[in-house]
Amino acid sequence: MKKDGRVMTATVFAEEMGVSYPTVVRWLKRRLVPGAVLRESPDRGKWWEIPEAALAMERPKTGPKPAAVTDDQDATEKPKRRASNRTAAKKALKKMGKGGAAK
Repeated sequence: MKKDGRVMTATVFAEEMGVSYPTVVRWLKRRLVPGAVLRESPDRGKWWEIPEAALAMERPKTGPKPAAVTDDQDATEKPKRRASNRTAAKKALKKMGKGGAAK
């Protein structure tokens, strides 16, 4: 990385961007921060160097990715409900209740 511009740590970058440190680390691990470089030394350990120009980056979209729509599934169609994971034995125990006697 060229030392022409100012570089900052992930902590400083998080403060400048107005987001939490864990969010910035997540972006760095996903390589969403342009120009960021992971440095390492025996004395200091590992740290991120982020160029000042990265402050101009567009924030990544939040939330889960939308599910892909297949040809045979309409986008407005509700997803099917999953079958219960409860076995017949568990259902019988629930019917019996806390007292142990069948209702």
